[in-house]
Parts: sequence; structure tokens; C-alpha cells
Amino acid sequence: MQQLIKDADTGLYDAVLVYKLDRLSRSQKDTLYLIEDIFQKNNIHFISLSENFDTSTAFGKAMIGILSVFAQLEREQIKERMSMGRVGRAKSGKIMEFNNPAFGYEIDGDNYKVDPLRAEIVKRIYKMYLSGTSINKIKETLNSEGHIGNKKNWSDTRIRYILSNPTYLGKIRYDGKTYDGKFSPIIDEETFNKTQNELKERQTATYKRFNMKLRPFQSKYMLSGLLRCGYCGATLFVNSYVYNGKRKLRYNCPSTYKSKQKTRTYKIMDPNCPFKLVYAKDLEPAVINEIKNLALNPQSIQKPVKKTPDIDVEAIQKELTKVRKQQQRLIDLYVISDDVNIDNISKKSADLKLQEETLKKQLAPLEEPDNDDKIVAFNEILAQIKDIDSLDYDKQKFIVKKLIKKIDVWNDNKIKIHWNI
Repeated sequence: MQQLIKDADTGLYDAVLVYKLDRLSRSQKDTLYLIEDIFQKNNIHFISLSENFDTSTAFGKAMIGILSVFAQLEREQIKERMSMGRVGRAKSGKIMEFNNPAFGYEIDGDNYKVDPLRAEIVKRIYKMYLSGTSINKIKETLNSEGHIGNKKNWSDTRIRYILSNPTYLGKIRYDGKTYDGKFSPIIDEETFNKTQNELKERQTATYKRFNMKLRPFQSKYMLSGLLRCGYCGATLFVNSYVYNGKRKLRYNCPSTYKSKQKTRTYKIMDPNCPFKLVYAKDLEPAVINEIKNLALNPQSIQKPVKKTPDIDVEAIQKELTKVRKQQQRLIDLYVISDDVNIDNISKKSADLKLQEETLKKQLAPLEEPDNDDKIVAFNEILAQIKDIDSLDYDKQKFIVKKLIKKIDVWNDNKIKIHWNI
């Protein structure tokens, strides 16, 4: 489609021929955009064989809009019927996943049946967790026993998913809602509910322990959002892929990554950046080691010295108030006057906005939180870290996010941590 648009601008063809209207695009908006803004602009005719019209005629031009509306309506109706069918299937207790059943179950026609061996492992996971065992310890125990009933290594994420999945209650989960399934549960309701409460309590305790606020969203990976290219300064982005049946994570610099699609939300700083990709399996242990070293020797960190600028705060605040009053008078003038020159108003408004921003920047250093308070909070977290290696991945991630502002990364896994003080 992009090539079609590009060729239209160069005048490579005189007409576009399709079998049916919705073959051009499945969106009414896109269809009309292509016909009106691309084809007609370049004197290109559009012809649809099934509907028997072309845009070189007045009737064809009128019918394009009408048929696009009905094509869109038809697709929306199909989507609605499909969605209703899925909901109906879930309500009837039929399973929604056919290729990847929950651990402990097997596919049996359009339903699940319990896998006895794996079901015992699921029960054991719930029992261990409710007895006080951490997710990390459960993972280590299962892995040390040879990954019984599982084809790959156990992970914190996989165990947490098992502990929170209502499928083990004999439930179907679809589109955020839960329905009764037609298969046998592995976990009884009392055990499942106790487990959910325990998960919430442990998470809350972790946040309180490390002085963190509960938030609706947490980044999935430990170093997401923290890594910066040491060469060009761009924010590194994570790339997930599967190799030999195992999921791998690597971080790329948008300045050097080839795929435009992957870098569309990241700013390219230097097209000639020499950065090469780095792997999470190498970076995460390196960062954890830095935190361990800092916990052993907190005096080693270089504490920033806050410099108080020599400025007349009162005078700046008065000037800021004056500028804001002028902005308001300008708005009032525009509202009540019919013959005001809009160009003059816009220019004056832009000048006042620039003055306001300049004055606010002068006051900004005085509004920054005291470094001493940040250092105290920072050291309190360090003091509570006895053995970070024994914590599960989520708790390690919480600590990293709390202690670190950003991390500069160079090739060969060289890093420089900027601590959050």
C-alpha cells in the first residue's frame, strides 16, 4: 500500500483496479483518503469490478462514499457476531484456548481434562506458598528437582501466574470476566481465595518495606526505562525473542536498530551511533552486583551538593504575577473586541509565554526537594537489603527502580549507574 501511494505521487499509473471495494482498505476513512487525497489528486481513476463503477463518473464518485459506509458496517457486524460468539462460548463453559492449556490440564475436544502428574505439582505450589514459602524459593525447589512435569525451567512469572489463574477453580476467563467451566477444578475455592489474599498482602508488605507507592502499572522488566546509550544518549528499548525454545531479552539503541517499526516511539539521537545490542542476562546481574556492593559500602556513593542560586525570589515572583495579569488582559481583549488584530494578539501572547517560562526556570531550583531527604530515604532502603539474591524477580525489580535514576550503557556491558539521590 505504501508503494502504491508513492507510485501515485510519481504518476507511474493512470488507474487502480480492484475486484471489490473492501480490497482497497477495510476502513471507510482510509478508503476515502486514498480515493480523494491520493488518486483524485493525481488524476488517477479508481475502478471496482464487483460494484461496477469508477470514479471518472459523477455516479461513481457518489457511490464510493455510500459503499464505503456499508462495507464498514458489514465488517463491524461481523466483528460483533464473532465477539458475541466468543462470549456465548465462554458462558457455556467451553474453553477459549486450544493450543496452550493451563499447566495441569490437557486439551480434550473442546474442553480440558486434568493431567494427574502436573495437577499434583500445581497443588504443591499452592501448598508451599500458603505455608510461607516465597515464589523465588518455590522456583528454586522445582528446578532443583529436574523441572518435574515441565519442559522448561520454572520462573517467578510462571509460578505467580499459576497462583493467580482462576482456571484452577474450574473457571473460564474471557475479556476480563470469569465464567463457570465444564471441567474439573484442581484447587478448591477456599485455597484459591486464601492464595489471592496472600499475594496481595505480600505485595503490599514489599511496597511498605521499600517505601513505595502502589501503582496500577509496573514495567515488566527490571531495567525498562532506565537504560541510556552511553554513546548518543538515546533511551534503550527492550526486544523479546525466542531462541531454542527459550525467551531471551536484549536491549537496543534506537539510533542503530534497523527496524523503523520498533523505533517509532523512541528518539534517534545519532544515526552513526556505534552501540551494539546488550542482553538482559548480562546487564541485570551486573546491576544487582552494584547494588550489593553499595549496600556493603554506602559511603562509596558520591552525594551531590545542592547549590542554592543567588536570586531575588520576591522580585521574580512579582514579575511573574505581572506577566500573568498581562496574559489575562490579552485574553479579555480578544473575547470582548470584534475588530482586534489576531496576528498582533498571537505575537504578544507568545512573547508573554516566553517571559513566563523564563521566570519559572529561575525559580525551579528552589522548588526541588532537599537532597538530604532523598539521601535518608535512599539509605533506609539500602539498610533493609540483607541478601538481594534471595529475593524474587519482582522484589529485585522494585529495589532497582527505587534506587536508580538511570544507567548509561556501552558495548561489552560497561555501565555507569546514576543513583536516585
